[in-house]
Amino acid sequence: MQLEEEDKSISIMGTIKKSGNNISVKISVFVYKDLTYPNGDMYIAYCPELDLVGYDTTDSKAKKAFEVVLKSYLDYTTKEGTLEQDLIEHGWKKYKNGKLVEPSLDSMLKKTQLKAVLNQNSYIKYSVPIFA
Repeated sequence: MQLEEEDKSISIMGTIKKSGNNISVKISVFVYKDLTYPNGDMYIAYCPELDLVGYDTTDSKAKKAFEVVLKSYLDYTTKEGTLEQDLIEHGWKKYKNGKLVEPSLDSMLKKTQLKAVLNQNSYIKYSVPIFA
């Protein structure tokens, strides 16, 4: 999994496609410093589309921690056959072509911690493209 840096726009472009045993994922990840942590040495990598979090003492370590969380999530839900249902429960929509598309930005602002993240003075938005 490789994180690609993007701009600081608010657009979210999450998609997940499943074809047989192959999964193609593109999600947004916001990385920011947790200002509430006692020593201020904690970075959070947060994905509002899946409501998943990775964290560590530097932004690069937080990104790597997030990759581990995401891989574990995808491995578990595909093994159990629950990926699609879990995504739908998170507000994703499934189209006839099998493509799963993230919840609306409005929905994520209401149901996830995205609003708090966007209110941070400083965050970096990344895209995570994965082909498993």
